[in-house]
Amino acid sequence: MLKALYQALADKPWLLLLGFSFVVSSIGNGITYIVIFSELIRLAAPTTSLALAYVLSTVPGLIGSKIGERYCQSANPFKILIVGECLGMLGLLAPLSAVTTGSIPLFLIAQTASAFTIGMTFPAISKIFKTGLTEKELPVATTLETIIFACYVIFGVCLGLLLLGHISVMSLLVLDASSFVIALILLRLSQSRFAKTFIKVSPSQAQINWRTLSGVQRRGILLLPLLALAAAPAMALLPALVPPTFSGSEAQSMALALLFARSLGQLAGPLILNPEKFEKNSNSNVLMVSCLFAFITCYGLVPFSPSKYLALAFIFMAHLFSNVVFSLAIYTILKKFDEVHISAAMAKSYRLQMMVTALVSIGAGYSAQYFGVVYSLYLFSGTGFVLIVMLSLGERWLKQKSVNFRPEQQ
Repeated sequence: MLKALYQALADKPWLLLLGFSFVVSSIGNGITYIVIFSELIRLAAPTTSLALAYVLSTVPGLIGSKIGERYCQSANPFKILIVGECLGMLGLLAPLSAVTTGSIPLFLIAQTASAFTIGMTFPAISKIFKTGLTEKELPVATTLETIIFACYVIFGVCLGLLLLGHISVMSLLVLDASSFVIALILLRLSQSRFAKTFIKVSPSQAQINWRTLSGVQRRGILLLPLLALAAAPAMALLPALVPPTFSGSEAQSMALALLFARSLGQLAGPLILNPEKFEKNSNSNVLMVSCLFAFITCYGLVPFSPSKYLALAFIFMAHLFSNVVFSLAIYTILKKFDEVHISAAMAKSYRLQMMVTALVSIGAGYSAQYFGVVYSLYLFSGTGFVLIVMLSLGERWLKQKSVNFRPEQQ
């Protein structure tokens, strides 16, 4: 995959600039992420608040994705990305206020701006990739999109962990603001080098009707929500999964290290896939179920890890597996929908994913207060996995029934 990614970036300057713009922006977003969660942990925020912080870092994307989908139909998606960066910079006012007042609710509100802009830009990125890349290059687009998704913590968390405690929190937020400015410049340069023309259609033409979609298209849209069903509870509870052998400042550092290991796994997951086998792997329910089982198993072992390095390894491997599923889900949507409908399909899948994330994350957070973090993890992620297995078996049964039925019709 690395070779294919290198060739695509070398051949397409706009893609290289677009990738760099998101990497630079990700540095700032990751720093803010560290500021918010380190302050919540320092203020001894309850498990419910930590889960709610995770929800607020994703759910406002529901509204953002709807806006992004609508504007992608008639406007240049690069403009949407630029607007998103501007809104993200304005959103820094919330964490600045939260730091000065020490208010937990303000820290939670600070998560919403980032989630909104991510949701708004998600359909735009998909349309840019679908228009600017060939069908053979779609696996590269999937990998780059996954890397962009992970990089906001990879670089930002790494830098945040190194600088946290050495410079003030205000200085960290100023670094975030600077990253937005640089990202805006790179986006403008990328837009100027993008040679292809985007198709503009009316809202009615761009809409997708669930009843008219093929089985493969429906499956593609549902893959991200299914992933969230099993993975979101575990991710929401991650800061609270620190083994009981750690306490005080050591527990805080361990929680942040787990977040970093999570993003390393997210980055590495798509890189282990063979781009020539994307089509085959994207249609495999066995691969999806196996990866999700490995994900839940690794998370379930974290609270019992005798060593911090073993706990970090479990989290890394868990997200290595989960992002294999994520990459194949993105690829399926890019592959099975044309340029006219790609934004609507991606936005629909994203919204379903966010709704599932909200429900199971809030449920897991409240459940953890009464039954403990470990039991809550097993209950919600385990139930999600069982439902996925049942749906996969049901889909397989329907396919077999369809195959057996056709000769009789003839």
